[in-house]
Amino acid sequence: ALATPQAQGAWRPIARPPLPARPEIAVVDLTTRDGRTTPYEAAMAVQRRLLEARASRDADSSSARDALVLVEHDAVYTLGRGATAEHVRYDPDAAGAPNLVRCERGGDVTYHGPGQLVAYPVLQLAAYRKDSHWYLRALEEVVIRVCTRLGLDAAARHAEHTGVWLRGRKVAAVGVALRRWVTYHGVALNVAPDLADFDRIVPCGLKDEPVGSLDQALREDKRNRGGDDASIGDAIGVADVAPIFLEEFAGVFEADLVAVPDARNRMLGEGGAALPSRDVLL
Repeated sequence: ALATPQAQGAWRPIARPPLPARPEIAVVDLTTRDGRTTPYEAAMAVQRRLLEARASRDADSSSARDALVLVEHDAVYTLGRGATAEHVRYDPDAAGAPNLVRCERGGDVTYHGPGQLVAYPVLQLAAYRKDSHWYLRALEEVVIRVCTRLGLDAAARHAEHTGVWLRGRKVAAVGVALRRWVTYHGVALNVAPDLADFDRIVPCGLKDEPVGSLDQALREDKRNRGGDDASIGDAIGVADVAPIFLEEFAGVFEADLVAVPDARNRMLGEGGAALPSRDVLL
């Protein structure tokens, strides 16, 4: 079945011709079970190394490998390539102010931080569907399927804006970039962040679109079934959602995912800093 149409197209299954094997995507998982986060600059350094390697190889090269980076960032605010500071509600130059970083993705200002699962696919779209709008819808489709797996069936696209909404609140932001049809940046899914951190900005420049999280919706469901705060239990975490996200990503992109062993230790040094350049996909 086709997904709900959006202003810039709809997601459709790839329906590629039969291949000897499905495309293979290397999973570089920087998340941890104990909630350790990763500095934004370090995760960007990892992504750029993978991007340079992928974009420098021919689309049909047998040595080329797509990748999918999963990360939970330290708190940071980012501005897309065309964004201004108009929607930033704090002084980034003040002492102790959170970091504000300019990046290459599309879109306006957004927040990344603990409790949010961020996925950076580094894919040669020629192996999937060479259509940037389809790609945005595909990332949304992954999130919608994750929500469905968690019993949150109301997740849907917005008629005008990129992202995923759940019960009138935006739970996932999508902002991407392309180089030689290789994707980078990606999707941020609010699992259980502190939603007050979004108050410092106008998220994605959308003044009348509140932000929400999966944990918020799951707790609402439990309360509606008669539970109280004491019985609701611990918040759902990034570590709980990441495996579901990977399964649904593989389904939407019709690919096989292969985990890079010990990816975090191979890519990041003490304190989460990116290690010197190396090919982690060997």
